[in-house]
This record gives sequence, C-alpha cells and structure tokens, in this order.
Amino acid sequence: MTAAVRYTGMFRAAAVIHLAFGLIWIWRFGFTDYDVAHRPLGVGLGIASIVLGVFLLRPLKPAMAISALCAAFIAIAAAAAAPTMRGPVILFFAGVAIVAGLYAALAARALYERAPQ
Repeated sequence: MTAAVRYTGMFRAAAVIHLAFGLIWIWRFGFTDYDVAHRPLGVGLGIASIVLGVFLLRPLKPAMAISALCAAFIAIAAAAAAPTMRGPVILFFAGVAIVAGLYAALAARALYERAPQ
C-alpha cells in the first residue's frame, strides 16, 4: 500500500488546515489594517500556505516534505513555549506539540516508504 493510499485522510486534513490558515493570513494582512509593516510577508506566507494546501490535496512528495518540516518546527516551538505558560494553556501547547510531532513523524515515514515491488 502506498503512502498516498494509507495516509490520505491525514494529508487531506493538513491540506484543509493550510488552506484555512492561508485564507486567514491573506484576509488579515491583505484586506485589513492589521500590522501594515508586515503586510508583504503575511500575504506572501498566506499564498505559500494556500499553494502548499493545494499540493497536499494530491499528496505530492515535495509538499509532504515541506509540510513535515513545518509541523516539526511547530512541534518544537510549542514544546519550548509550554513551560512558560500558566494554567490550562500548558495542556493546549503540549497537545499541539504532540499532534504536530506525530504528523511530522508519519509524514516522514510516508516519504521514505518504499513503493510496492
């Protein structure tokens, strides 16, 4: 069974998340007065997130690799930030770190999976 068949739901969920965040960033930075100094960066990252989401819907290997690297970065950032939080936010950040790390590991596994012979 290939990675495209085995992890279809996971990559579709990641694609929806990338598409949603891309649209949010384009709306927030492009059509509102929020943080005008970083408008080109925000709109550019929004467009990049939408493009990545579209490529994850098919699941293409380069998109899977970029998505895995993004998830690994988010997992490390959430794990590093969790000890500085107070209250139930710690559990949220720990959950984000676990889910993003699991996604990164499964995406990396899907990338290095051998094709059936």
